[in-house]
Amino acid sequence: MAGQSTATPTPRTPPEPSAFALNLADMLAPTRPMQYLVSALALVGFLLGTYLVYRAGPLLKRRLTDDGAEGLQVAVATLLSICSAGVLVVVWRRTPAVRLALDSISPSPVAGVRLFIVLVALSITYTATRVAKRFVRVGESRNAITSHQREVLHHLVQILLFIPAFLFSLTLYGIPAQNLLLSASALGVVLGLAARQTLGAVLAGFVLLFARPFKMGDWVEIDDNEGLVTDISIVNTRLQTFDDEMVMIPNDQITDSAITNRSRNERLRVQADVGVDYDTDVPEACRIATEAMDGIEMLMDGPEPEVVVKEFGDSAVTLNLRFWISDPTIQKKWAAQNAVMEAVKQAFEAHDVAIPFPQRVLSEREQTDGLDVRAVDTDASADGDAPDETGDAGE
Repeated sequence: MAGQSTATPTPRTPPEPSAFALNLADMLAPTRPMQYLVSALALVGFLLGTYLVYRAGPLLKRRLTDDGAEGLQVAVATLLSICSAGVLVVVWRRTPAVRLALDSISPSPVAGVRLFIVLVALSITYTATRVAKRFVRVGESRNAITSHQREVLHHLVQILLFIPAFLFSLTLYGIPAQNLLLSASALGVVLGLAARQTLGAVLAGFVLLFARPFKMGDWVEIDDNEGLVTDISIVNTRLQTFDDEMVMIPNDQITDSAITNRSRNERLRVQADVGVDYDTDVPEACRIATEAMDGIEMLMDGPEPEVVVKEFGDSAVTLNLRFWISDPTIQKKWAAQNAVMEAVKQAFEAHDVAIPFPQRVLSEREQTDGLDVRAVDTDASADGDAPDETGDAGE
């Protein structure tokens, strides 16, 4: 029986690159250093474009539905990836290999099974991201997370699910995933060294988003900046000061600073000082001031307003008025202070409690250089009586 010979398939040679592709490659990157530079710019452009598409999400959702905005974001990100891949193919003169790969795609059972598996993997991944997004929205509706945390969690889940699906799809077509991971690691090291400050701010942004030392609308004080939180991103935090100025603070600076959140407990203790005359019955003055504050509606009933003796001043006994306001804002704090000071002043006037002005007492001392200084009766001066002249010029 004659032996049957099996024909081994001859490998197909890649087609010659087109003149247009060669001219474009020579124009973009004629040398090896230029190839590396253009490749790095293409990757950075892809990452920057993807970030801008992500940042445009809230604006798109104001004009479109959530699904429409996400679909547009995915389409733009896909277009950016295709453009970046095209630049890399042209710069590194790999158009013949791409053409050969496209020509090798022919309708066959194996190719159909591979394509079907890839589509199933991507469909499962997309469904998993939608389910995860539903859970994230439930957490937001229960006030467990903020809207910014919802966005960050959603995109993190997308990245964590789509990257394994993408690598799995590549292995089906014989492309080793470890090579891509090594290239990505090298690129990550380069970007980490070049933009370590920005990456530090991004990591600090994740810490702020999940540690939640403050939220949107909170009244906070960070270093010398005080105002309302208007935006929290993964790079910086925006404060609107009470002078109507917008301050942007890097997140890494915030994590290294002391943060005072005046809205955290949904209440704030406000203090004001008032002085009474030394001849005044201090306990009675404290009682009058407390009753005056009890009649102000914008103050909280509990904890109750209180008055304590703060210090013995130069001209008066200083009383410290302490009271609480709910849902504090700077406008509410100022309004409460004004209301308390007006009410206490009226109550003191009604009960003849004097609020003294600064006074100075002049005392007599021995004559030193021909000038005799003696005490002046300030009460007599206030009544219009002129003081006696007791000093004579020195001889």
